[in-house]
Amino acid sequence: MTKFGIEYFDKYILRGGFPNGSMILIVGEPGTGKTILSATYLYNGAKKFGEKGMYISLAETKWEFYKGMKQLGMDFEELENNGLFKFIDLVTVSKDAVEKEIELLMSEISSFHPKRIVIDSISVFTQLLGAEKTRIFLHTILGRFIKANDATALLIAEKPIGSKTIGYGVEEFVVDGVIILKYKSFGEVTRRVMEIPKMRRRKIERAEYEYVITKNGIEFLTIPELKISEKDYTSEKITTGIERLDEMLDGGIYKGSSVLIVGMTGTGKTTFSLHFAIANALQGRKVAYITFEEPIDQIIRSAKNYGMPIEEVLGRNLKIFAWVPESKTPVHTYIKIKEIIEEFKPEALIIDSLTALREHLDEKELTKMLRYLQLLTKEKRITTYFTFTEEAKFDVVPFTGASTMVDVIILLKYEIENEKIEKRLAIIKARGSNHSRKIHKYEITNRGVEIYE
Repeated sequence: MTKFGIEYFDKYILRGGFPNGSMILIVGEPGTGKTILSATYLYNGAKKFGEKGMYISLAETKWEFYKGMKQLGMDFEELENNGLFKFIDLVTVSKDAVEKEIELLMSEISSFHPKRIVIDSISVFTQLLGAEKTRIFLHTILGRFIKANDATALLIAEKPIGSKTIGYGVEEFVVDGVIILKYKSFGEVTRRVMEIPKMRRRKIERAEYEYVITKNGIEFLTIPELKISEKDYTSEKITTGIERLDEMLDGGIYKGSSVLIVGMTGTGKTTFSLHFAIANALQGRKVAYITFEEPIDQIIRSAKNYGMPIEEVLGRNLKIFAWVPESKTPVHTYIKIKEIIEEFKPEALIIDSLTALREHLDEKELTKMLRYLQLLTKEKRITTYFTFTEEAKFDVVPFTGASTMVDVIILLKYEIENEKIEKRLAIIKARGSNHSRKIHKYEITNRGVEIYE
């Protein structure tokens, strides 16, 4: 078997990799990631398995390919220098010269002896050779080499936008597998999905797999598994950063639990989150603060205005990340948060806020994303704060995708008393804690949140 080198693809999609001696058609519209997927296959083959790879290009020059892939962390020039990779540039080949070039190409393949081959694109070959000669080239010339040497070839084919057919109607009949990359409209964003309608000697379990293109190349949604044994059980609690709130929660928040803070605009959800983030960072814990609504400088300014010593921890134990989720799918957002967790390894995480996600994402997909995120944070024992903007009622738990999953729910609201606006707080839920059942007054002062009886 020939492994792709992407753990999720090898483990859950093809379950072991491509059958040796296979030709696989990679087809998709422009921008779906065909070149990146194929290049990743070659790069992983060389770096992870020591297998030679060859990229035959009729679409871009060697310099363009090397430059583009290096931006995704794939250094093909290094592989070439180590004798593991060869780039064949056929960008300028003409109709008159193509058959001669094929002879030279097969000579290069025979002498270099690659285990992995990519042709980008077979659609151009078809235009130059015609349908019948392309079939002969694939089936007789290239196919024989592939099968005789237990090699594997990926053939890239362009699919015109909106077209229902694959390539020119000949490629799919001579290959062992077909992988289709496509766009799907999803609210205000576009999803990238992979379909595998054909793969000899492989059973594909799902109709489609969603993927994203990040700075690391192609990434699939990896569903985390919650594996916490009895010996991993902990009664350790960490601070909310507000002494009175810790008391109301019977000593703070259990490590690895999740907290949902719900309230209208102006009730101080971000201020509560800043107390939590900075206090834990000062105690030596790594904290990741992800904001979808405010720029980083505004978060820093708010903390300073409340007298919080953010500068003592910023860039060390505390890192702030900000982006607008409007153009991202739930999978892309989840993967981006997962990357932050894997690279920074925080013990505490703040997502501010879920409202920004819900405005642009389908509720069902958002709930699924939150479930995966919770599994991930539970697995790594990361204490997590979520904020959510909604009018809170102390006798009703707000319906959100997170409300049934979180361990602690804190509601914040306004009340009018004696023609004055006053803030009220209640802990609606705190699993495993003898928490306060009272409604408490609180204020946002120049020292941040102050809670009263």
